[in-house]
Amino acid sequence: MKPNEIVPPRHYKRDEGQLECFEAFRQMFGNQAALHACMFNATKYIFRHDKKGCTHQAAITDLDKAIHYIEFAKSIYSQLEEEDL
Repeated sequence: MKPNEIVPPRHYKRDEGQLECFEAFRQMFGNQAALHACMFNATKYIFRHDKKGCTHQAAITDLDKAIHYIEFAKSIYSQLEEEDL
């Protein structure tokens, strides 16, 4: 599974799948809080990647999830950069 193939389960979405939980978090608490949450989640997945599941595939999945959060953080920074122009 690649980071761009990570699909959040249905229970993380509202409004008929249009609003993902993390996007709702960003709208409620702001970009800075969302960036901190992204880095926390990425660190969490990196920290435990070789412990949870005890298989190479489980480790790869956790590393892909870490990359997913880093990519989300990058997208927030990109949006902020566009707003500064």
